[in-house]
Amino acid sequence: MKKANVVRLLTLAALAIVMASCGGVKKMAKNANLVDYKVEPAVLEMHGDEVAVNITGSFPEKYFSKKAVVTITPVLKYDGGEKAYKPMVFQGEGVEANNQAIAFEAGGNIDYKASIPYSDDMKVSELVLKISAAQGSKSIDFDEVKVADGVIATPRLLQADPKAYTGSTKEVNVTPSVYDAESSVYQRVVPDALTADIHYSIQQSGLRNSELRSDDIKMMKEFLKTIKENEKVELNNIEIASYASPDGALDLNEKLSGRRGTTAENYIKKELKRKKITDAEVLANVTAEDWAGFKELVQNSDIADKRIILSVLSKYSDVAVREEQIKNLSETFKKLKEEVLPALRRSKYNVNVNLIGKSDEEIMAVAASNPDSLNKAELLYAASLTEDLDKKLSLYKSFSANFKNDWRGPNNEGVIYLEKSELENAKTAFNKAKGLDDNAFVLNNLGTVELLSNNFAGAEEYFSAALSAGKKASYNLGLVMVKKGMYGDAVAKMGECTSFNAALAKLLSGDNNGALKLLEDKENKDAMDYYLKAVVGARTSNDELVFSSLKNAITKDATLAGKAKSDLEFFKYFEMGAFQTIVK
Repeated sequence: MKKANVVRLLTLAALAIVMASCGGVKKMAKNANLVDYKVEPAVLEMHGDEVAVNITGSFPEKYFSKKAVVTITPVLKYDGGEKAYKPMVFQGEGVEANNQAIAFEAGGNIDYKASIPYSDDMKVSELVLKISAAQGSKSIDFDEVKVADGVIATPRLLQADPKAYTGSTKEVNVTPSVYDAESSVYQRVVPDALTADIHYSIQQSGLRNSELRSDDIKMMKEFLKTIKENEKVELNNIEIASYASPDGALDLNEKLSGRRGTTAENYIKKELKRKKITDAEVLANVTAEDWAGFKELVQNSDIADKRIILSVLSKYSDVAVREEQIKNLSETFKKLKEEVLPALRRSKYNVNVNLIGKSDEEIMAVAASNPDSLNKAELLYAASLTEDLDKKLSLYKSFSANFKNDWRGPNNEGVIYLEKSELENAKTAFNKAKGLDDNAFVLNNLGTVELLSNNFAGAEEYFSAALSAGKKASYNLGLVMVKKGMYGDAVAKMGECTSFNAALAKLLSGDNNGALKLLEDKENKDAMDYYLKAVVGARTSNDELVFSSLKNAITKDATLAGKAKSDLEFFKYFEMGAFQTIVK
């Protein structure tokens, strides 16, 4: 009898444990509303193509069964599907496992962070907590708990507009001589000049016949004839600089150089009259003693004592002392009189002209009939004169064929392929350009292909390597920073660029006023500019800005009405009559 009682008591105890076990999780489910949850942000947001969530909260005192294990899984539910975050698991203080333990008497805290990849069907969604509890062999599912709405996806408004460099303008910092017909920048009016010297006998200002028959003067006379006969050469002015050599008294040299200037000016005016050039401006200038010319000639000579002479020039500024010191070098001065000083007794003519190149009409006519006859600058310029992408591409292909070692041909072909959305052709062309010249401009352009192909890691690598190219590459890197959710970096890279994307970056970085200013300053605003202004209005509780901007946006693009209806940026306006009227 005693043994039977013991067995009965043990059985009752076991039953009590089982009942308590089941009752424990049932009681937790019944009192689930006592568990506190707080979600940040209250309306979920997408950043860096991820929807992150931060859930904090607490289990109350004497709530969590000592033998229970509770699994809470945040789930984002949307039309047509759902996406679960990683679960969080808690255990009672009597469970031997490695989960976060919650004390029965004191309760415990919830601190959870996780993210899931964003997809556009999540735009209208809600975050719920799916909760299950297990104790022993028993388990129970709690009622779902809605904790947030989602998802604000304003970063998705980013427009894929990376900037490419065309190798034909000053934006690529190519600065050749303006006299170079092969320059990268076509200049229709190019300054040029012809220089001619006429020399005089010592202490004389008269023009010698031998000098008037010199090669310099013959060349100048022929040039004046060309100016008269060739409409592509336009006379600007004629400058005359007359000198005396730095020997003899200074006052005499001043008068002598003046007389030489007069005879030189009279001569050129007679020549202009003979050539029937009547509108030429003649500018005369005289220098009493040509020490600058003297120094240059000595430096370029093989005179044995030239270092001594140059030392005298640097040591003494008084011209009389200079002359005396140099004359003391008797043998050297003799050589100076023979080889240097005669060349300084002169008048120098600079005939300044403008060379007039082909007009736009002439360039385009030749480009249409015989593009291979154009030089580099003309070909590149011709391509800039048409908006027809196929014509541009044809001209760049001509450039590539005629100038096979110049990177600008295939690079510019790639830019046109970009505009035609032919990414593979663009990539092939840019890689060819890179093989000819691995420069920052081409690297930037390769980055644009990767960005438009959604290879953001590859785009970032190229743009980072191309920053020396300038503002476009920096702006492009800013686009990648927006995609990565690094909005402050994006703003820094984009600078003060007045564009939709720059304004978006400022908005996402928290600078609502800066975003609004950029949008206000932007010329030719389109529908998305006004839509973003409405978002700024919503974030700053400026109802008038929201309504007026949405009206303008929807007027320009009626499809934005549907977008605004479900955009949680406008969540607090959904029930307002004014909002409903605008988006109906």
